[in-house]
Amino acid sequence: RVHVGDLATMTEQVFGAWSADRARGRDAIMLAPTRELVAQLNQRARDHRLEATFRPADEVALSDGNHASVGDTVITRRNDRRLQTAPTDWVKNGDRWTVLDTTGAGALVVRHTRTARRIVLPSDYVRESVELGYASTVHTAQGVSVDVTHALATGAESRQQLYTMMTRGRDANHLYLQVVGTGDEHEAIKPDTVHPRTATDLLETILARDDAPASASTLLREADDPAVLLGESTARYLDALNTAAATTVGTDNLLRLDETAEQLVPGMSDAPAWPTLRAHLTLLAAGGQDPVQVLTGAVTAREVDTAADPAATVDWRLDDTGMRNTATGPLPWIPGIPATLVTDPTWGPYLAARAQRVTDLASEVAASAVTAPTPAWAAQGTARPADDVLTAVAVWRAANQVEATDLRPTGPAHASKAAATYQRQLRSQI
Repeated sequence: RVHVGDLATMTEQVFGAWSADRARGRDAIMLAPTRELVAQLNQRARDHRLEATFRPADEVALSDGNHASVGDTVITRRNDRRLQTAPTDWVKNGDRWTVLDTTGAGALVVRHTRTARRIVLPSDYVRESVELGYASTVHTAQGVSVDVTHALATGAESRQQLYTMMTRGRDANHLYLQVVGTGDEHEAIKPDTVHPRTATDLLETILARDDAPASASTLLREADDPAVLLGESTARYLDALNTAAATTVGTDNLLRLDETAEQLVPGMSDAPAWPTLRAHLTLLAAGGQDPVQVLTGAVTAREVDTAADPAATVDWRLDDTGMRNTATGPLPWIPGIPATLVTDPTWGPYLAARAQRVTDLASEVAASAVTAPTPAWAAQGTARPADDVLTAVAVWRAANQVEATDLRPTGPAHASKAAATYQRQLRSQI
């Protein structure tokens, strides 16, 4: 019941399997992760249906941007007790209908696919709350019941969403799981591309991801958890540091940096890693170095034309030249505050407080790791790791927001050199 491949291939398989089921007279539905993809599948399904007949003259515009005519399947997206189909029943979110007729005013005469009850959906309801019903998002499909389900999944779903995907069909439920990238060279440096996860890995991750509502006491407890706070504080420190550096360097100098990058390597500023490289160079500029000179030296040191992402390659080289900001950061793998920002009357105290917050939370996480039970990632061996290793890994996982269910000791691989180097050292210690 689980089919694997890249997203484009899986989308084709979903549509092909759905078409085959419909041709056999089975009531089938396609599920997709985004409303955009759902709208595309719906439009494709309608075009496929109309290939065997003539294009209708009377079409009604729907809320998803598509159109419906006689014979189409539509789905209602809003409960409305005023639209009664029986003394104790009414139009509900997730109901699927077959269009029997259209009116000149934009209303639809429809028949319920399960109960066969008929009703006229008024034009304002159609315009705001009716979509084509060949495909649906998972949330919309929670009240749907069909013969066969064909569902697309990316691995980012929760266990509740997976349950919905695998229980809508009375006869069969198929999951089409994206396990590889699209082949786009711009995705070459992403951790999941460098270290692709298997279908089993993705399904285990989905089953471990619970998005059920939490109680107020649970939310308060999580809000006071140093590990959660450390991840948030680390992200805020880095964001504040880069914002302060960009403000100090100035818009004109940053534009000059963008222009130089394009002159050196056409397309550099459109590369996925350009924001990371630009932030790196901005920090160097805030530290007193000439970012244009540093960039030029890194680009001309060796060729970059064959790199899938030239910005990522150049960013990696900056560490080779020892040009990363040498100030000590609150964590070993993140940069410290440049001297010009330390003395800045506005940014200096603010960044110092942010850095201190990270340092304090890291100390709390480290202290807790020593007294806490052996974590799940370390329980697979025959002995408990040394305390210094446990504390270092605990701080790393918390700062990088590695999920507790990820049994890889240091979580996903990092693309930036400073973090990747420290991560490699941690793995060696483990």
